[in-house]
Amino acid sequence: MKQYNFIKISNNLNASQDFIVDLTTMKDIKLRIAILKSQLKRYRLNHNGLYRPTWYYLENTDYSYYCIDTREFETFNEAREHATNIYNEQFIKMNSTNKINSNKKKNLITFV
Repeated sequence: MKQYNFIKISNNLNASQDFIVDLTTMKDIKLRIAILKSQLKRYRLNHNGLYRPTWYYLENTDYSYYCIDTREFETFNEAREHATNIYNEQFIKMNSTNKINSNKKKNLITFV
């Protein structure tokens, strides 16, 4: 089983609605953020590969990040499903006073 860290990266100007959950097997989340920044710089130079949604927060926002959960999973797909659940739970929790029906099960985001 692999251990995964789940990193919540938030736009500080609208943290309750503008955030993403990144997952990694790296133990040091500071190193993970540094690698994401490096990959973004390389992408800007040659535009090879796919644009990662996480990069939006690193280049366009005043962001903060922290490890929201750490767990072991057999497969990456199981970890990705857990990341989706974390995102959905956090979104509903942080917006429960807004006009969102938090009693309904929502699938607000899926990782492809």
